[in-house]
Amino acid sequence: MHLLNRADVTLDVFKHSLSATDGLPPYTQARIIDLISNQLIKARPKACLWVAVNAPGTWYIDEIRRLVKRRIPTFILPEGQSPTSNCDFEPHAFPHHSKQLELLGMGRRFDIHDSGLKESTLRVLRIMARLKTAHTPEIASLAGFSETHVRNLLKQLQSGSLIERKRIGKYEGWEIRNKGLRLAHRSWNVPKGVHFAPYRGEYRYAGERHRRIARMWRAWLEKAYSNIEIWDCWTEVPVRYGIPDALAWGRHGGRETLFWLEVDSGHSSRRTMEANYRRRLQLAYTHAAEWRIPIVFCIMGSPWVVDAFRWCIPPISGTVAVIGHDWRDFGSLPMYQPGEWREDLKSSRQLLAKRKGGELPFDPKQYPPKPKQKTPKHRKPKSTKPRYFKGSSDDDYIWKRRWSEGEE
Repeated sequence: MHLLNRADVTLDVFKHSLSATDGLPPYTQARIIDLISNQLIKARPKACLWVAVNAPGTWYIDEIRRLVKRRIPTFILPEGQSPTSNCDFEPHAFPHHSKQLELLGMGRRFDIHDSGLKESTLRVLRIMARLKTAHTPEIASLAGFSETHVRNLLKQLQSGSLIERKRIGKYEGWEIRNKGLRLAHRSWNVPKGVHFAPYRGEYRYAGERHRRIARMWRAWLEKAYSNIEIWDCWTEVPVRYGIPDALAWGRHGGRETLFWLEVDSGHSSRRTMEANYRRRLQLAYTHAAEWRIPIVFCIMGSPWVVDAFRWCIPPISGTVAVIGHDWRDFGSLPMYQPGEWREDLKSSRQLLAKRKGGELPFDPKQYPPKPKQKTPKHRKPKSTKPRYFKGSSDDDYIWKRRWSEGEE
C-alpha cells in the first residue's frame, strides 16, 4: 500500500479474508488471526494485517475485534471496506521506504475450485472437523440442511476418503479422517506447521444424550419459532469466560439475537446448580449489555431440573430472556420475553401424571420377577500365626500396685 502519493514509501500490509459461515465461532477465527500474526512477525518486522470479515449483523465482527491479541498492527473491517491510512491500524502502523522484501512461505490462499468440492459439501466437511465424530441428524442440524441432502453430501465425502463410517454409542455415525482435517484446515487458511487442534474442536466432553441435544439446538429453534433466521450455530464455544453447550446466532423479530443453551442432566446437587448458573447468567447479562444484543438463555433438562433452576436466577436483565424446557419434547419452546422467566412444563407434568395413574399397556404378570440369588458369605479363616505377648507398660504396673494396696 503506497502512502503520501510517493512510490518509495509503503506500508507492508497483508490481507486475510474470512466468513461467518465458515463453520468456526469468533474465538477460533481470532486464534487463526493470531497464528498468522506470529508468522508475519518472524519475516516482516513492520508487517500489518488487514482482516476482511464477511458477516451479517455486528456481533460476529465485534467479538473477533475483542478476542484478537493484536501482536502486530491489525485492522478488522467488514467485507467491502478498506483502510485509508496507517492510523487505522491498532497499534499504529509505521510506513517505511520500499525495498526488496523477503518472500513468505505461508502457502497459497485456498480456492474452492481447486479442491473439487461444492460450497455445501465443504460446509459439511468443516462441521465434521469441529465435531470429529457425529451422527447424520446432528450434522444436518448444524449445517442447516435437510437430512436427505446431508446424507448425499456425506456419501460424496466418503467416496473422496475424507470421512468414514464409525459406530458411536449405539448407532452408526461418521468420523472425519486426517485427509479431511487437512483439507478443512486449508479451507480456513490455517498457517502450516501450527498446532490448531486445541482451538478447532469442542471444548468439553459431555455424555451422549447431553451432546446430542446441544448439537440439535439449531433445528430445535427453527421448528419452535416461526420467522426465525439462524445464521450459524456452534457447540461448546467460549464466550466471555463461559462455554455454552450450544450458541445460535441469527435474527428473530427483526433483531439480531443470540440463543444460549445450557443442558443439565440433573446429576449435580441444587447448591452446585445454583452456583454454576448464577455465574453463567451474569456472564450473559454482561455480554448482552456490552454488545447491546438481546440474548435468549435456555435451560434444558428433566422437569425437576427446570423447576429447580428458577431458584437459581438472579434479577433478570432487561436485555436477556430466560426460558426452561423439558429435553424430551423436541421442537417446542416457550415464547420468550426480555426480562422474564418462562417455562412450558405443563404438558410434561400431564404426561407424567398419565404414566403414573394409567394402566400399563401390557400384563406385568407375564414378566415374573427375576429370582434373587443369594451368594453365601464365607467367613475369613482365623490366622494361624502365633501371638506374642507385648508386655505391660510402667503405667499399668503402677496402676495395678495402687489398686492392690487399696484393697489391702
